[in-house]
Amino acid sequence: WFAVGCYYYSCQKYHVAQKHFCRATRLDPLCFEAWLAFGCSFAACDESDQALAAFRAAQRLAPAEPSALLYMGMEYVRTNHLVLAQHSLMAALPSGDPLCYHELGVAAFYQKDYTGAIPWFIKALRAVTRNPRHFVEELQNEFWEPTLLNLGHCYRKTRQFAKAIECFEKCLVLVPDNPSSLLALGLTKHLADDYDGAIELYHQALSRKPDDPVGLETLNRALEEALSVKLNISNVVASPMSQHNQSYHDQTIMSMEEDSMDMSGMS
Repeated sequence: WFAVGCYYYSCQKYHVAQKHFCRATRLDPLCFEAWLAFGCSFAACDESDQALAAFRAAQRLAPAEPSALLYMGMEYVRTNHLVLAQHSLMAALPSGDPLCYHELGVAAFYQKDYTGAIPWFIKALRAVTRNPRHFVEELQNEFWEPTLLNLGHCYRKTRQFAKAIECFEKCLVLVPDNPSSLLALGLTKHLADDYDGAIELYHQALSRKPDDPVGLETLNRALEEALSVKLNISNVVASPMSQHNQSYHDQTIMSMEEDSMDMSGMS
């Protein structure tokens, strides 16, 4: 029953998988793996309470096994219970699982501790690459693309645009034509005042996800600001219009940073 449940889970038929995992736990209540998979199937269906109950059952069966604590932490992150998430993830930290580092970075990001999130994402990526000194260039496994994307968002939030661009460009190598990466790269170039590059990337992102409201809004703002630059409005020294345009540009940057998609999960 456990194997059949795993098959349906891999096919993304989570409700069907739940039935098989439930049968497996009834036949063998001491099966740690069945309880863990049971919890994952609940989490995939956004049934948080049942997922946490299953993870706790797994933890009671194998207190020395960090996997249950890791999945509990991931579920707490997903439901925005960040203090509980950090408690569970820190307890699972001695396992050295790169996924634990990733989730700690996500928790820090949601707490707006962007500087604190960066080392966790870097630690996760260094753990899965052969050359830790050049982890961005060495990363080959697309499974870790969300971690690199999240690191890029942290660099963007801390206004380290060159590093953010490097991360987003590598994301597009790992997962070509990903609208999220295209939009993130476009937004970073926009914030760095590369309007032409930003507009091109916004168009590429919208061609793959035409109904994205953030992409539409940022494209319109980039076109307006590019037009203002070409008309030299922003270069009029000490004029009220110059001060107004600079104020509008600063407000636009702040608004786009709040509206943009900030995080990618791996669960």
